[in-house]
Amino acid sequence: MLLIYQSHLIWYPEIFLDNNVCVGIMSDSSERPKNSELKNCIADENSNCVVCELNGKLICVVNKKFANRFLIGNITYRVLALTILIFSGLLIGHWWMLISYAIILPLTFLVIEPRLLCSHCPFYEKEGKCLKCWALRGMPKLWEYKPGPATRTEKTVMLIFGMFIDVFPLVGSIWGIIHFALNTINNLFAGIGLIVITILFLIVAAYFSKILLGNACKKCANFSCSMNKVLEEIVKKFLEKNPKMKDAWIKAGWKEE
Repeated sequence: MLLIYQSHLIWYPEIFLDNNVCVGIMSDSSERPKNSELKNCIADENSNCVVCELNGKLICVVNKKFANRFLIGNITYRVLALTILIFSGLLIGHWWMLISYAIILPLTFLVIEPRLLCSHCPFYEKEGKCLKCWALRGMPKLWEYKPGPATRTEKTVMLIFGMFIDVFPLVGSIWGIIHFALNTINNLFAGIGLIVITILFLIVAAYFSKILLGNACKKCANFSCSMNKVLEEIVKKFLEKNPKMKDAWIKAGWKEE
């Protein structure tokens, strides 16, 4: 029975992300799980992706090019956010926004998100000390894999931190631009710089909205994420192929309608 339900996984026509390097562009090398007896089908090296009925409906394996493009875009997004707060600090004359953002940003990606969100994702069960998913790949796995769904508290806390690191730079931008408008002559360089960086930031934000909400979030295997848009029937089919994960979801209160 174990071999039967683990024989299903979608297939994606690119090299799998299965490297053991924590940060950087994906390499072509791969590390296969040594003991997949109790692993979900995403983490099981014996899964037969080609025959899976969920082929094309879930991102169960990682497309190398897409993962690298997402990584570069995410880094660019965060660098622009930090730059906005630098220009805002130059205009307004304070640095508390930049300091707080610079502290919370790595804390979110290295500790909070892997604990509250990633630990519930099937990709988290893949072998290795670093995440091997398409989004937050390379982050250290400091927590145990939790096959059940995230709790309401976990989702709420994650949403608060997520909103902060995504929206807070715009607060600094608006504040800085208002200050620039009130005193244009003495802040010409910093003001123009802030406006240019803000425009670039919004362009990257629009790009992420397109590839995430318009594509990846509709196929992401982390069903606990508040942004997940996978159809309920797809979630049910995936859980049917992974009894251990399904049992954890049922114990957490999930009901198959």
